[in-house]
Amino acid sequence: MDVQAPQGPEVAIRLILVLVALLGLAYLGGLPAVQRLERRLRIAQLVTAGFPFVALGIVLGLPSVGILTESVLSTLSPLLGFGLGWIGFSAGFRLDVRELDDLPKGTARAVGFATALPFVLVVASVGLFLLVTSDWSRLDLSNPDFLRGALLLGTAGATTAPQAARLLGEAGREQRMLLRLEELAGMVGMAFIAAFFRPRGESIGWQLPDTAWLFLTVGLGGVLGVLACVVLQRATGPAESVLLLLGTVAFGAGFGSRLYLAPMVVCFVAGVFLSNVPGEHRRRLREALERLERPIYLLFLVAVGAMWNFGDWRGWALLPFFVVARLCGKWLAEKLIRKTTDLAPDGDHWMARRAPVGQLSIAIVVSALLLFPNGEIPILETAVIGGAVVTELLAQVFARNRTRARPSLALGVEP
Repeated sequence: MDVQAPQGPEVAIRLILVLVALLGLAYLGGLPAVQRLERRLRIAQLVTAGFPFVALGIVLGLPSVGILTESVLSTLSPLLGFGLGWIGFSAGFRLDVRELDDLPKGTARAVGFATALPFVLVVASVGLFLLVTSDWSRLDLSNPDFLRGALLLGTAGATTAPQAARLLGEAGREQRMLLRLEELAGMVGMAFIAAFFRPRGESIGWQLPDTAWLFLTVGLGGVLGVLACVVLQRATGPAESVLLLLGTVAFGAGFGSRLYLAPMVVCFVAGVFLSNVPGEHRRRLREALERLERPIYLLFLVAVGAMWNFGDWRGWALLPFFVVARLCGKWLAEKLIRKTTDLAPDGDHWMARRAPVGQLSIAIVVSALLLFPNGEIPILETAVIGGAVVTELLAQVFARNRTRARPSLALGVEP
């Protein structure tokens, strides 16, 4: 996105007022009372609760409204990078490796099937679609856009929203760690894509081998985690911890974006480090995340809605390829898991893992949109956002039918 000339003080004043109003709405959306109301109404899942903010971003991004225009979004791109870093840090901080010791035998194989099979099917179907609909006169086999787009959607489709465990009531507690391991697989995939499909040219800066960028991503996240741990150990109160947390994520996301790395992967590594290093900072960070994670994500969805190029028909044509391939991969994974492992879950227990697309999938595509502004990335956003809505509707229908069949289950119980 190219930065355009300023549009006058009246536009700046109007933008500031809108941003203040959005901050207020996001704060209200993160209140515990609002979340309890959503769960009572059975709309507590990710997309059904956050889609009004996506719609608000679409409206604010319309040319007739002129609030979140392309030039404004270009100016606010550091804030968008911060949102990506925040999503990555939150996912990493929830990954406690100590819980891996309590997982049953066959967990690694189960996670491998649940991520690899959807990935392969989505890459095959989406890659074929993007190849057929691409401009063959500009096809570059040395760095093919269609392959990059297919890998991105495959990575996004391999993960499942951790909130899906809520659909299973108390039984969902057993699935929580497995879904977080799927998030880890998604982060690994995004790190490889950002390293091996980097933008080329002298204006990019350092010229390093692709593998070196992969190690640099992990190393930068590790150094960020160490620095944050040292600084947070000196924090004396909750307010100071919150400010240091926000500064850590902003620094990691900004540094990663400057080097054309995936900011959410850098912050994910830092979050994993801080989550697994003993200390008082863990409790303070957990409390800060509980207060801030949802409001920041809702603001992120507003920017996603404003960036969404939903008018391109190719995105909507791609949507069924993505959804069907993903669900087929999850269904096939379930069959193999039940035959080759000792987990032996019943059908209902694994149904939620086949459906909802979470915030990490949306963040993967938005991160790619910032890293690769040209090519097929905008239509991928349509496929992921539309796929998130479709798969969550399927999950909600399943949950309602399951609740009617087994009234003792409590939909929306926190895993």
